[in-house]
Amino acid sequence: MLAALVFAASLAAPMAQDSLAPVRKADSLRVAVLSAARFVLLDTTQCNQGVLRTFPDSARAAGAPSAAETLARLERLVIAQGVEDPIDNARGHALLRAVVGWEVGMSRPNWDVADGAPTYRAIAAGLAGEFWNPETKACESFVPEEPHYVLLPPLTNFTMPRPPRTALTIGFGEPGLLDLRDKFFAAHRGDSTAVLTYAHVIATVVWRDYAVVAVNRPAEQLGAMKLRQGAGGSTYLFHFANGEWRLLAIVRTWT
Repeated sequence: MLAALVFAASLAAPMAQDSLAPVRKADSLRVAVLSAARFVLLDTTQCNQGVLRTFPDSARAAGAPSAAETLARLERLVIAQGVEDPIDNARGHALLRAVVGWEVGMSRPNWDVADGAPTYRAIAAGLAGEFWNPETKACESFVPEEPHYVLLPPLTNFTMPRPPRTALTIGFGEPGLLDLRDKFFAAHRGDSTAVLTYAHVIATVVWRDYAVVAVNRPAEQLGAMKLRQGAGGSTYLFHFANGEWRLLAIVRTWT
């Protein structure tokens, strides 16, 4: 029994002593993701449709894991290593500013790329993008431009760099949700059909140069009644490079 314990400890010791092993693993998984990725240029008009990252099977080496498997491993690693790390700091705020700007159509993150490779702006998040209307010969928003509402985790002194084209209200934690509801339904007083849709950052994990962010977009009516059909949601993987949070992949989306 003692010999078995000693043997097990000897196997575990190198990993325990090598604190950079998870970092090297994450970096190797990122390299695999970037190697399997291909860009699809969507902007065939003057509308800012952005660029889509795809993972075609033809880009995968024989016997290599699929991109979905690689992303899942990287996502689990980031969460396991960083689940207890704080996000209420400069780097966490920078990440959430990028997410908020993306969700409300104010800005878009750059795609993460290998060192020296050209990068591109990501596609719009949710319904924040534009399309070319052949009848009006102009770029138009998928949804009417209305005030935006975003719910973030509790943060200290969080600020956005500049206002978007329309009003933006940000709430923090459960009290912030009440504030969002109060402001929206005060502006729609007497309208029983008014629907509040907001971007809710339901999870954020930051670990070293990697981050996982999950955003839900619920819809509510009459103050707090959640509707079955919202505006969907997404989970994102980010990587910090060249002084900014870059989008590594849109891991999953739902409606």
